[in-house]
Amino acid sequence: MSHEKTIPELNTHKDQALSELSSYLDSLIESGDPKLMGKADKLSYWISDWIAFLDFEPSFSPQRLRRYKRGEIIKVHLGFNVGSEEGGLHYAVVVEKNNPKSSPVVTIVPLTSVKPNTNIERLPSGDVFLGNELFTSLNAKISSTSKHIQDELKLINELGMNSESHIPENNMEEISARSNAAIKELRLLDRMRNEVRKMRIGSIALVNQITTVSKIRIRDPKTDHDILSNIKLSNEKLDILDAEIQRRYTNF
Repeated sequence: MSHEKTIPELNTHKDQALSELSSYLDSLIESGDPKLMGKADKLSYWISDWIAFLDFEPSFSPQRLRRYKRGEIIKVHLGFNVGSEEGGLHYAVVVEKNNPKSSPVVTIVPLTSVKPNTNIERLPSGDVFLGNELFTSLNAKISSTSKHIQDELKLINELGMNSESHIPENNMEEISARSNAAIKELRLLDRMRNEVRKMRIGSIALVNQITTVSKIRIRDPKTDHDILSNIKLSNEKLDILDAEIQRRYTNF
């Protein structure tokens, strides 16, 4: 049975680990190679994010998040990759058929965007082309959100024109509440437009990198009112994904 380390031993171990990390980052930066220097930058960002995750962990409650259903798209931080692992912020599809809201983890298949030189007819084993379905879904959400904002602005204008001399107090309260809600929706709309640009060409599901992650890593959606809330794959694409998971990981 190993003995528990003393505080001096723990400090020695910590100092050694930090020294090794610092030396490694220094070697990447001093290499002068843009690729290695970029690697040092990404690793530094990840260490900061990882510390934030660990610091948040004691107070984290999955019950505060929305329930994640099979086929839904989420944006998740996969961390700093080793070798050919997917890393960083990635879209992913939830593949569990019943993930309880109380569960602190969720099983996902990471997604990657189609690159200009990608031959979708000859994808590596385990990769599933999903088309631009996500682009279409998010675009539809943008259209409905934009129409709702326009309707709200029209109603706000009508409330303000109800009286020529002054606006009744109850109208002012409603105008204020609706205006604040419209401002939030406009910000959400702008963020959705930024997101949709990343999905225009199409997406590929990396079934060979299926993994289970802590919900602490989820960036979006956290509530039912976030950018990716209710954005999901069609049943047709889910069936294709299921077939590849079954082919790759079972004997059936």
